[in-house]
Amino acid sequence: MSSLTKRILTAVALIPFVLWLVLLSPADVFIVIFSGVMLVAAFEWAGLSSISQLIPKLLFAVLIVLASNLLLLANQPVLIAGLMTGLVFWLVLIGLIITVPRWLLSIKVKPFYMQFIGGFLLSLTFVSLVYLKQSVQEGDTALMYLLLLIWVADSGAYFSGRAFGKHKLSIHVSPAKSIEGLLGGMVLCLLLSVIAAGYFEQSQVALFTLFSLGVAWVSVYGDLVESLVKRRAGVKDSGHILPGHGGILDRIDSLLAAAPFSVAFYILMELLS
Repeated sequence: MSSLTKRILTAVALIPFVLWLVLLSPADVFIVIFSGVMLVAAFEWAGLSSISQLIPKLLFAVLIVLASNLLLLANQPVLIAGLMTGLVFWLVLIGLIITVPRWLLSIKVKPFYMQFIGGFLLSLTFVSLVYLKQSVQEGDTALMYLLLLIWVADSGAYFSGRAFGKHKLSIHVSPAKSIEGLLGGMVLCLLLSVIAAGYFEQSQVALFTLFSLGVAWVSVYGDLVESLVKRRAGVKDSGHILPGHGGILDRIDSLLAAAPFSVAFYILMELLS
């Protein structure tokens, strides 16, 4: 069975569960289940950041999940400050990937700092997704739209890249990704955003479209950041739990960047309204 076939079958099997989790599950159930997802993702990040033994990896993962849940108890100004810090971090990181990818691959970073970065990014993602579901108007639908944007961007990039890809997007970090693939994914997201603007009855269609394209664009760099970490660790996949996809981190890497950017947009819209 080819890797693509495994990838499609795994996705088909997971989609009904994801739809239920995002659109129908109570907030408390969502938090519990997604805490489990974060536990596996943190366990995988531990392996990518030089923690090799089982017990320390488990302890690291449990610590990250506990910290993520504790952050949910913080008041809104603290959460917003954390989100803004995360946005600045991502903007700097994206800029470095675009300008000095070889330096990022070669620079020596102590394992502790890699573990801290992983914990920060995973906690930020967890808090962002829970915030979307609980605190944003029509949060279930907003969260589903975020996932649709990422899936459409990823699928469009994959098939466009295979058909037309000639110019590499970041050859040192992920040789398979192409500029043509990125553009193909963005075009599909543009079409999706126009349809969604009508569904959500958006009065500011241009702003909503720019938000959608921005989230789709940064999601690509979430993927590239995880590729960078894996390349530094000398592995192809973060894990093997999902046939055709690799590990949990391999499946949620785009969310690492896209989730906080999405939340920032909704907070901005609340402030402007």
